[in-house]
Amino acid sequence: MIEFPDSFLFGTATSSYQIEGDNVWSDWWYWAEKGKLPKAGKACNHWELYREDIELMASLDYLAYRFSVEWARIFPEEGKLNDSALERYQDIIDFLNKKGITPMLTIHHFTLPMWFALKGGFEKEENLKYWEEYVSVIAELKGVEFVATFNEPMVYVVAGYLMGMWPPFKKNPLRVGKVAVNIINAHAIAYEILHGKFKVGIVKNYQHFIPASDSKRDKEARDRVDYLFNWAFIDGIFYGSYESFMKKYKVNESDLDFIGINYYNIQKVKKSWNPLNPFIVEDADVSRKTDMGWSVYPKGIYEGIKAFSRYEKPMYITENGIATLDDEWRIEFIVQHLQYVHKAIKEGLDINGYFYWSFMDNYEWAEGFRPRFGLIEIDYETFERKPRRSAYIYGEIAKKKEISDELLEKYGLKEI
Repeated sequence: MIEFPDSFLFGTATSSYQIEGDNVWSDWWYWAEKGKLPKAGKACNHWELYREDIELMASLDYLAYRFSVEWARIFPEEGKLNDSALERYQDIIDFLNKKGITPMLTIHHFTLPMWFALKGGFEKEENLKYWEEYVSVIAELKGVEFVATFNEPMVYVVAGYLMGMWPPFKKNPLRVGKVAVNIINAHAIAYEILHGKFKVGIVKNYQHFIPASDSKRDKEARDRVDYLFNWAFIDGIFYGSYESFMKKYKVNESDLDFIGINYYNIQKVKKSWNPLNPFIVEDADVSRKTDMGWSVYPKGIYEGIKAFSRYEKPMYITENGIATLDDEWRIEFIVQHLQYVHKAIKEGLDINGYFYWSFMDNYEWAEGFRPRFGLIEIDYETFERKPRRSAYIYGEIAKKKEISDELLEKYGLKEI
């Protein structure tokens, strides 16, 4: 039997654009209408069905819920506050608390108000005044203990400004550094406003990188990519200096009350001879592939926790999940990863919670509705919610704060 501390938070995670539906003022909605992205439409219709969803969480014994606020709902136009949207988010928080579910709020989860994007978004330092206005409104929400300023900032920067796969669809390595610097400074602004009212953190995607070969070139390439993607951003927050692909920048030093770690997969890195694209990063191909084309490597979650412990801050696994229609594999995935989270706890590392991604099937960004990450199956035609077996198994783990010997034995696992 694997036992977790009584204070350990077992929860689930979502984001606003992926589940709410009809986020018509968002930059993602704009680009979907232009044909550059799959349309989200009603998504899971959570904006209307949020009480039903929270009731379902409570019935499954989930203890915490990480979700995001849609900036474009709060400020659909420049300087125009949507009070009814803000009240809806407050009601979500209040209802979570009423049901005994700890809310963890994310302020920015990839999407922007279209008016802000048209002004250049986070590319322009002068635009941070609009961010400050938004954060000041969020500061008035009640009943929240944990607030994350940004979700996966390096994914946002790389996908939008280096690879050009996401809005604003640019491929410019120099912009990567500029945008990252402004986001670090935006975090500093938010931390100053929010710290003292909430525990303020950031959610960082951790990629477990390995070299593609034993060659010195590939090992050095792996180390370089590992630093730039996994550590440079948070080093910038703590130490006031950010190193991008192209150069070093001075940024506003700040702080974190906690670090959220998102972990999914393992990738291999190869040195490229192309000076414009010096690294080749691809799936490590070490296991059966998920429906996102990712290899599963459970030990990576432990390696990530251990690596992030260098910052000596409380840590939470804010996302970990699998896209598959094989729900037995989902259960195995959860148990395997929780084994390694428990190993980190046993070794005295300050890891305090685990949020499965996702509570429900949802709009998976540029992948649309094809990948199924959810503990809850969604019928996108009728919006019926149907808990998978994994939803009940995970709820049992959350309720008892333990993984039973029977569950370990079923999947051929043991305490590590």
